[in-house]
Amino acid sequence: MPGPLNGFRIVDCSAVISGPLTTALLADQGAEVIKVEAPGIGDILRAVGSQRNGMSGLFHSVNRGKRAIGLDLRQETGREVLLELVAGADVFVQNFRPGVADRMGIGFDALSARDPELVYLSISGFGASGPYSQKRVYDNIIQAMSGMASVQEEDGEPRLLRQLACDKLTALTAAQAVTAALLARAGGAGGQHIEISMLDAAIAFLWPDAASDHTLLGDGIAHQPTIGSNYSMLRAADGWTTGTVLTDAEFVAMCTALDLHDAAVDPRFASVGARMQNVDAVGRLFREEIGERARRLGREELADALSAHDVPWGVMRTLDELHEDPQVVANETLRERDHPLAGRLREARPPARFGATQADMAAPAPSRGQDSDAILDELGWGERIASLRDTGAVS
Repeated sequence: MPGPLNGFRIVDCSAVISGPLTTALLADQGAEVIKVEAPGIGDILRAVGSQRNGMSGLFHSVNRGKRAIGLDLRQETGREVLLELVAGADVFVQNFRPGVADRMGIGFDALSARDPELVYLSISGFGASGPYSQKRVYDNIIQAMSGMASVQEEDGEPRLLRQLACDKLTALTAAQAVTAALLARAGGAGGQHIEISMLDAAIAFLWPDAASDHTLLGDGIAHQPTIGSNYSMLRAADGWTTGTVLTDAEFVAMCTALDLHDAAVDPRFASVGARMQNVDAVGRLFREEIGERARRLGREELADALSAHDVPWGVMRTLDELHEDPQVVANETLRERDHPLAGRLREARPPARFGATQADMAAPAPSRGQDSDAILDELGWGERIASLRDTGAVS
């Protein structure tokens, strides 16, 4: 069954994570995506992380569902091929540093002059202008500069999330923006330039909850800790668990499940407001009394006992065991299949389920230049393929 974006074509000149994951999300929903890579190694992500036969798991995850063509955009002929590709496309995506696409002759002004209906997405680290616009950037730098690392502080030391959180949330933001622009175009707005910086996306992601104490300005504010600041893991006899007791009913239910009758009637814990004002005492309660009870129980036993009283609680899963979790199995969240190069692989399916337009699992990520000849033939360049390869304009 075709996905909801069936019929839309995207030309993707981006590399690494933020841009490629954006277009992979759109490919998952049925869009045709043509990935353009430079000669040689191509997208550097092909060489990053665990791999087999030259295909890394990371590259597959953010490039599945795409066709691939190798073009040397430093050559005029390579740019000519690209312009013909874009002429038949709805969306163009690039994450070069600001100014690079313009100097190559493939900036928004140049491409929109050829097709005013084109949706053009530019992803950058810090934005198109400003003092940091030309800085090289990776995910951990944005985590630090956006305030995200400071929110993860433990024992006075900031912590980085050990994943490419800012790249991924930028991709989610960008994919939504592209579909919004396509919807606006369908309403008569024409094409437009979408500019997204990783810094802006990270701060916007962080702000609603982690920066809630910085939202209200001026005097007369009853300051309270953020919800997430109290998050912690609780050790059980055979692993780790975590839970949240936000409402009064949840707190009483937790005390009932764990025989904490004194805590249930303690005025410091009698209401949400009281617990927020006595957050240190709540922390001690969890570390000491609840912690002592938890260490006598297995993680599943503890979670089941609390869940039986409708307390939000769960066990920590490692990635090695995640595929065996009964809810993950019921949801068919993780699926296995064979990749032509990488062999057997396990991956997460697209999380959104469409009742009327659910696309099949996107095709495996392509090898470098896998579809170059077929794409050139479709553009009418079939007779020139050999000469294009000889000059290195196509790979």
